[in-house]
Amino acid sequence: MTLSEQITYSTVLIKCKYKDGTTGFGTGFIANLCDTGENGRFVPVIITNYHVIKDSIQTEFEFCGADENGNPQDTVAYLIKYSKDKNHWIHHPDPSVDLCCLTLAELLYEFENSKTRVYFTHVDTKIIPSREKLLELSALEDIVMVGYPIGISDSYNHKPVIRKGITASHPAKDYQGKKETLLDIAAFPGSSGSPVFLLNESAISTSTGMRFNRQILLLGVLYGGPVFNAQGFLTLASLPNMPVPVTGVPANLGVMIKAERIIEFEPLLKELAEKAEKTREN
Repeated sequence: MTLSEQITYSTVLIKCKYKDGTTGFGTGFIANLCDTGENGRFVPVIITNYHVIKDSIQTEFEFCGADENGNPQDTVAYLIKYSKDKNHWIHHPDPSVDLCCLTLAELLYEFENSKTRVYFTHVDTKIIPSREKLLELSALEDIVMVGYPIGISDSYNHKPVIRKGITASHPAKDYQGKKETLLDIAAFPGSSGSPVFLLNESAISTSTGMRFNRQILLLGVLYGGPVFNAQGFLTLASLPNMPVPVTGVPANLGVMIKAERIIEFEPLLKELAEKAEKTREN
């Protein structure tokens, strides 16, 4: 697969039913955390914005089916439902950061025990750029965002929507003093939680022929964007989880949380794993 094809298998459309009776949706993506490089062990999680699942009493998402050889079957999907009692979403250790994660180990064990074949790709934390790598980038970089704006997807093939844009502030700078970056990309309800990549799959002509340049970096996670309200004031708000009557005018800009903040889940996950291990021993 090309890199762009691979990342379409890493996202899930998240549908939520909230305690006030309303429904909404957002985007999540599968990432591998706590990867020590030993024996291929890591903690698979779904990453999304906390405001997507806040007050949700039931959360649904789908996994792509796989055939007996492990190849994806795009038109086959398995719907997963999490009730409030099983919704073990973990908030980012900094409560001001609009991120949360859901560990998938238990669900994957259930798939294995029931001989349910699923296919997905995970976003490797190794493609999160270091500070030094960010400084090598320019203020203007092409970006790709993968998700489900206003809940739109290829429902037949169970595929997300791929959108392109550019960085509107330098990725190495902290926009407005926070670990965030401003993007020139249309952001709509349902896009919350979308991974944002720097993706290059171009072919370069050289003296010896064609050379393919393949590069991918996870730059961050979309969570909101500036809008003009009815009085004409510019405000920054998290994207709503559902379409609403227009009371503000989107500025066709988005704000993403830098990918480095995803790594900050790892100490918390390791602590939870140690507690679980001690409980089993007792």
